[in-house]
Amino acid sequence: MFELLPNYDGGSIPNFSSALVEHFGIKPNGISMDFGAKGINLNGIDKIVVFLLDALSYRTVEKLINEQGGFSNIMSSSLKNMTSVFPSTTTSALTSLFTGVSPIKHGMLGYMLYLKEYGGLSNMIELTPFGQERDGLQRIGMDPLKFMEVPTIFETLYAGGVKGYHITSKSFVNTGLSRMHTRGGYVKGIYGFGDMIEEIEGILSNEETKSLIYAYWGLIDTFGHRYGSSSQAYEMEAYWILRMIDDFFRRKAAHNTAFFIIADHGQKETPWEKEIWWSKKDKLYDYLYSLPAGEHRACYLHTSDVKKTKEILTNSWGDKLLILERGEAIEMGLFGSEKIVNYIDRIGEIVVIPRDNYSFCFKYSGQENSMRARHGGLTEDEMKIPLIFLRK
Repeated sequence: MFELLPNYDGGSIPNFSSALVEHFGIKPNGISMDFGAKGINLNGIDKIVVFLLDALSYRTVEKLINEQGGFSNIMSSSLKNMTSVFPSTTTSALTSLFTGVSPIKHGMLGYMLYLKEYGGLSNMIELTPFGQERDGLQRIGMDPLKFMEVPTIFETLYAGGVKGYHITSKSFVNTGLSRMHTRGGYVKGIYGFGDMIEEIEGILSNEETKSLIYAYWGLIDTFGHRYGSSSQAYEMEAYWILRMIDDFFRRKAAHNTAFFIIADHGQKETPWEKEIWWSKKDKLYDYLYSLPAGEHRACYLHTSDVKKTKEILTNSWGDKLLILERGEAIEMGLFGSEKIVNYIDRIGEIVVIPRDNYSFCFKYSGQENSMRARHGGLTEDEMKIPLIFLRK
């Protein structure tokens, strides 16, 4: 039915972050990954740098290592894997990474969410009601520092005497989402990869004995959406970023320092002829009490008539979509292993997951564009992500 389900019991990105926290002798928020079982040895490591490359799939890294080569340290033997979360999208995945818990526990369950407490559909990247300017939810009462009820890993580390850093684009530093993710941490804004390396080198060379750095790079995701995840633009951006990290490790990493290279999710090629476009003019819309939420590869339908809505979906596109009732999706553990749901209103009564490389696209304004590749679903290209470990 699905190519790859999230492994919240020790093999996904929240487990990875929890294991890093545990390495420093601090109790994590969630279940830890067993690093030893993956051949990852952090004994004697005081400083950890995690390069977080948005939308870099495991398959792409494997291809670049085997076909492009040119690496000094990034080898097949250093490449492990783990799963993203569901939906395999930035808001859910990054929040899981920065809290160490699954989406069902932190509540950031997709790109577009129905927030009952704020009156409707909201963009969770920009933290704004649908169609408004970035951070618009703050103008109607949201406090990004209080929205999540679980602590961040930076808060947990700080309480244990370890400094946590997040390095990201200057354009993201003071946004609501970035502030939410980095509570308790130190944020550094950068313009490009050169000053990212300079910031990391500065942190590593100071007198602190223990630190954890997350360094985020987003252009691989951008190129994938625009040109496709098998395009030269996507693959060459990934290749040269990996080469620069490889070279930086070779030149600068000390024996008490470890590097990780990971992603939040991958991407799936989604050709325009496999796009299912629908709008307010379709019969399906008549049974919804909110605009569709989620995204093109993981759509939430908030419906007043589950039976009729499923019937329309099945009759129209049943061979192209996986159609689950909310309870089924929760029971399958798509959002986490927990069955007690605090954020059930955000999921919707029906979850629609396109099969293969289909996408399920609602015309909110009629100005939407096609994308060459997307993420959010449960294919291996979206869910299986790299876990590269480097130490001297």
